[in-house]
Amino acid sequence: MKNYNMEPIISNYLSTKASAKRVPISGVFELLPLCNMDCKMCYVKMTKKDMEPIGRLRTVEEWIEIAKEAKKEGLLFLLLTGGEPFLYKGFKQLYKELKKMGFLISINTNGTLIDKETAEWLIKDPPTRINISLYGGSNETYARLCNNPNGFTQVTNAIKYLKKSNIPIKLNASVTPYNVDDIEDIFKFAEENELYVQSSSYMFPPTRRKEELAGMGDRFSYTDAAKARMRIDKIRFDEEVFNKRIVNLKNGIVEEVENDDFCGKEKGVGEGIKCRAGKCSFWITWDGRMTPCGMMNYPVTHPFNNSFSESWRELVDKTNEIRTYPGCLSCKFKNTCNTCAAMIQTETGKFDEKPTYICNMEEEFYKCVLSEYEKNNKGEI
Repeated sequence: MKNYNMEPIISNYLSTKASAKRVPISGVFELLPLCNMDCKMCYVKMTKKDMEPIGRLRTVEEWIEIAKEAKKEGLLFLLLTGGEPFLYKGFKQLYKELKKMGFLISINTNGTLIDKETAEWLIKDPPTRINISLYGGSNETYARLCNNPNGFTQVTNAIKYLKKSNIPIKLNASVTPYNVDDIEDIFKFAEENELYVQSSSYMFPPTRRKEELAGMGDRFSYTDAAKARMRIDKIRFDEEVFNKRIVNLKNGIVEEVENDDFCGKEKGVGEGIKCRAGKCSFWITWDGRMTPCGMMNYPVTHPFNNSFSESWRELVDKTNEIRTYPGCLSCKFKNTCNTCAAMIQTETGKFDEKPTYICNMEEEFYKCVLSEYEKNNKGEI
């Protein structure tokens, strides 16, 4: 699989420097939890009825004020997300105001609401990139997984409009039991449209919706998740690269290949958070809470009640106190496992407990690696 749309090296460099100095260079504004689709594995979607006991949406003016404060603290890279951000009333107005402030803005969307008119106003002041979630290769799959029988057609049209406008696109593909048979179609679609696709078979438990759902979710068994992960690798890498990767994985070596705007593993952090969350990046939820990562329910601060600066410093201090499961440090899969603090928290409800599902998934994935390695030695690949 060709790599059409990776992050510029400069953004990784700036993020590394910002992380060392605890400057909030990257942020997410989660505008709303509402969505026009109903994906079975979604971690955040709520209905208006679900929202009412929890809080309210922030206004355009409130988001702009927070953005002004965050800019003074160093914010440069800004992601707008939801739910489905194009459902947010005043999205166009908010986007334009944020662009005037000089932010490098990207947008997470399911793509189904982007029509020709939307593409036309976006191209007048284009985002850095639009990240589109591609859930399958047919309307039938969208109906089964997302309860949208026209989803694939809508997304296909959106991509056509965006490409015609030369707006950068990245595809995100969540692989689940409901679309696993579409993996090849998803990557074929990406190849034909010269788009980079980031794919995962691991789905976070939806603790953002209900904390008691820790370790649960409408997702693969850990065995099937591991098999799907191997299947994804076989598709996205050519034979030579895949075979080399298998050898490296068997020997506990892994090269980072995914493109994540806010994550980034750091070395020498022991049992602390191993990514940029709470160090140089933050996530502000639709109901006004600031967390290190959008998958986490805590630690939390409240920038709409206090100043952004005060909330960021408090978040940094709370993040520094986090210690993850100590068993990860001595695990034989530690170099190839992508477990992070958010995954541990959503799997167990805490940061320092063993994430059994993930541990089992990694062990099963290693079995897949050994199987492929044996095939290589027999000349069967």
